[in-house]
Amino acid sequence: MAFVFEKITEAGREIFNSFDLKCPINGRPLEETMWARDRERDAFLIALGGDGEYGSDLPMFYMLIWNNNRIKVDAFSSGNGDISNGVEMFWKITKIQAPKCLLEVKDEMIEIITEGIASEGFAGRCEWTKSVQFDYIAAPEFMLEVYSH
Repeated sequence: MAFVFEKITEAGREIFNSFDLKCPINGRPLEETMWARDRERDAFLIALGGDGEYGSDLPMFYMLIWNNNRIKVDAFSSGNGDISNGVEMFWKITKIQAPKCLLEVKDEMIEIITEGIASEGFAGRCEWTKSVQFDYIAAPEFMLEVYSH
């Protein structure tokens, strides 16, 4: 099964709340309504806030929860095209911070991150997305623990 960018259901709200995620900009608890979820791999990619457009100083902040591990991801995106003809998305992942226990599976972790981001599509709509390309993916930094952003 792959990532699905979906609305958080009532049943999913309890799972989401258990992550205790906060906005990195203002420190307030997140009240997201959407997430990218891969049920088979027990993975959730959640946008925490930010800007994230190419040329901006402020990335889009993400948290990947994978098998109860927290992985922080900072990314920027741009797109070419329009919703009528499809949008080509371009991404730069500028930071990945992960717990040391994931060092041995770093390639799988990066694959999960890119799949999760790609599932979001353009403005949360995959049907508008013609293609997704990653122009840059930072080497992961591994640390003892990763806390919320």
